[in-house]
Amino acid sequence: MTYSSFLKAEFLVLWRRKQDVFNALLFFIIVVVLFPIGVNSSPEFLAPAAAGIIWCATVLAVLMALESTFKEDHRDGSLEQLVVSGLSLPLLIVLKIIAQWLVVMLPLLITMPLLAEMLYLPSSGFWALIGTLLVGSPSLFFIGVIGGALTVSIKQGAMLVMLLILPFYLPVIIFSTLAVKAAQAGLPYSGFLAMLLAMSLLSLVISPFMTAIAVKASVNA
Repeated sequence: MTYSSFLKAEFLVLWRRKQDVFNALLFFIIVVVLFPIGVNSSPEFLAPAAAGIIWCATVLAVLMALESTFKEDHRDGSLEQLVVSGLSLPLLIVLKIIAQWLVVMLPLLITMPLLAEMLYLPSSGFWALIGTLLVGSPSLFFIGVIGGALTVSIKQGAMLVMLLILPFYLPVIIFSTLAVKAAQAGLPYSGFLAMLLAMSLLSLVISPFMTAIAVKASVNA
C-alpha cells in the first residue's frame, strides 16, 4: 500500500458510505432552514445572525460526519491494518481527513449561496463567510477526528465526542462570526482569517500525532 493508493481507497470508501455524507448535509440544511422559522424570519434579525447560524449548523454537521470516521475501519479490521502497514500513521490520518473534508465541505459550500440568500446575508458578508469556511473548517476536522479516535470502540460515542470536542470549536466559531460581522460593517477582516488559518495549521501539526496515539490505544485495547 502506498499513500496515493490509500487516498484513492478513502474516496472509494466515502463514496460507498455516501449516506453518511448525505445525512450530514441534510442535517445542515434542516438546521439552517428551521432556525428562521422557529425564531425570527425578519431580515433585521437574520442578516446579523446568518454567519452564526451557518457556522453552528456546520459544526454540528461536521461532528455528525466525524463520529463514524474510524468506527467502520475498527469493525472490519482496517484500522489494525493501518497501524501495522509500515506507513506513517499520522500522515495516513492527514490523508483521511483531507478526503473527509473534501467530501463533506464541498456539498456544504455548493448550498451556501442559496442558504445565504435565504438568511438575507449581504454579498460582502457572504464572501467573508466563504473565506472563514475555507480556512477555518479544516481545524474542525483535525480537532474532531481526535474525539472520533478516542471513542472508536464505544458503540454510542456521538454525545461523548460532542462533549469532548465542542469547547475546542468555540474559538473557531467566534473568530468566524466576527470576521463576517466586520465585513458587513465594511471593516477589514483579514486578521480574523489569519487567526483561523493559524488554528487550522496548528491543528494540522498536533492532531495527526494525537489521533495516531488514540488509534493505537484503541487497537491495542
